[in-house]
Amino acid sequence: MNLMKSIWCLTAVIILLAGTVFAKDISFEASLERNMIYLGESVQLNLQFQGTTDVPAPALPAVDGLQSRYAGPSTMMSIVNGRMSSSITHIYSIVPIKTGKFQIGPLKIEHEGNTYSSNAFTLEVLDNASRGSGHAQQQRKPDINLGDRVFLKMQAAKLRAYLNEAVPLTIKLYISNLGVRDIQFPEFNHDDVSAVDFDKPLQYQEEKGGTVYDVVEFRTQLFGTKSGEFRLGPAKLKANVITRQKRRTPSSPFDDFFRDEFFGGYEAAPIELSSNALTLSILPFPDKKPADFKGAVGDFRLNVEASPSEVKVGDPVTLKMIITGNGNLTSVTSPSLKHSEDFKTYEQQGKQEGGSKIFEQVLIPLTASVNKLPEISFSFFNPEKGQYQTLVRGDIPVKVTASDNRENAAILDAPQPGARPVKKEIYGRDIIYIKESPGELKKKGDYLYRNIFFILFQLVPLLVLAAALILKKQKEKIGSDTGYARRLSAPKKAKKGILEAGHFISRNMPAEFYDSVFKTIREYLGNRFHVPSGGITAGVVNDLLKGKNIDPAFLGKLTNIFTACDMARYAPTAPDTMKMQETLNEMKEVIDYLERHRE
Repeated sequence: MNLMKSIWCLTAVIILLAGTVFAKDISFEASLERNMIYLGESVQLNLQFQGTTDVPAPALPAVDGLQSRYAGPSTMMSIVNGRMSSSITHIYSIVPIKTGKFQIGPLKIEHEGNTYSSNAFTLEVLDNASRGSGHAQQQRKPDINLGDRVFLKMQAAKLRAYLNEAVPLTIKLYISNLGVRDIQFPEFNHDDVSAVDFDKPLQYQEEKGGTVYDVVEFRTQLFGTKSGEFRLGPAKLKANVITRQKRRTPSSPFDDFFRDEFFGGYEAAPIELSSNALTLSILPFPDKKPADFKGAVGDFRLNVEASPSEVKVGDPVTLKMIITGNGNLTSVTSPSLKHSEDFKTYEQQGKQEGGSKIFEQVLIPLTASVNKLPEISFSFFNPEKGQYQTLVRGDIPVKVTASDNRENAAILDAPQPGARPVKKEIYGRDIIYIKESPGELKKKGDYLYRNIFFILFQLVPLLVLAAALILKKQKEKIGSDTGYARRLSAPKKAKKGILEAGHFISRNMPAEFYDSVFKTIREYLGNRFHVPSGGITAGVVNDLLKGKNIDPAFLGKLTNIFTACDMARYAPTAPDTMKMQETLNEMKEVIDYLERHRE
């Protein structure tokens, strides 16, 4: 036994010494999967350190025209004829954003006081639209920027407007010969200028400079709250560009091999687009405003209705004032009602319905001599004409008759604070005589404190208090811990997505089904592990779950789900209900497994 222990100790020492000696001889080599690609594709960059496995992922220097994303490490260790070798390869995905020739390197990496240098290499990016034209012809064409294929443009209907004037603003995303997905709503700076929420985006095609673009148009409205010149934008929009990689040898058992095999290794590369900026001039209102002008801007119409048209003194009449037209409805306030001693009026109530604003006011006639309602006026500023306009509605007939009962005609206001109501006393009733003796007292039932149900009932307030404290703590944790809140919502949102996907199966809608599955599994994984959902792919998931003691069978099912979704989008085939049901079942199993597997 002692001899065995000695052999093991000696072997461990030899391996450690060999590793130490070998670590002193570290070589650094950089290589590209291919030296020529087309715009819209991506290429793999390998940074290999031979002789060590502990060099961290280095930061790549910025190269104008190229974007990079770290994909993960790949380590290797082997012993051949008693000689040990080890290496680590850091893998990057390079995405070009314009055509041309780009030199990368030589790269210099510092680690533990030593500097390692790699070789230099060149990447040539060609125009994807001219694949069949030949390399020589391609060289003679000017460089193509990815910005010519996908770009953002912001336009305003006008750049000079009055206070509160609604200014339509459009932000258009142009796409040509590229696959773009996961498009987010744009964001833009608009200090001191208010903006409403974006409407549902429009999708159409537009020809621009001889090129047909797919356009996604976002619409909103702006209005200035104070005069001056204000800068808008630039607008920024985030999305993922679908890039293509040719098949490569998988670096691990869980590499996305089938994706590379069947449709050329499509993957999502994040991009952020920026539009042009605008300057908006907000003009003040002209002087000599009407007395009832309250800031409404536009071109409006006023319609007035009253009901009922025949009432008795003291009965209410509802006055309905409807304002429609073109302009900023948020700036529209209640019309003005001319004061009249013949009516008691109450505060107006307003609401907005679609393209109109409705105000209702209750009036109560105080005398039977009334034959029409008070005059109504509404003033606004018309920016197209550059002048104020006042709409007046009067002579609205109403027939008022005397009340049948004089008491019913009395208008009672709410009692003033502190006033005590006076109750009329009726003498000769409700007289209760005082008993000289309480009589004989008898016990009725058992004592209350001995009742078991009464004792248990005393615990109810304590249980309610404990439940309230638990709910309060839970709410505080959800509000302060974003990761916990996302994990808590993950299964609920996933269940909703599973139901939606099952609905698409029953209606035999494969495209919608796979889009729903892809969205559901990405949202679930992002919420479950508190990572951004937009960039999750099969490769990212494998790195994410690495070291979490996950059953490889479920990793395989997860890979199958992403593979099926990608195949449905990039290589559509005839609808297959059985395959769709199989994908849905795999997603249910994976989500159920991850919910039960809490690290």
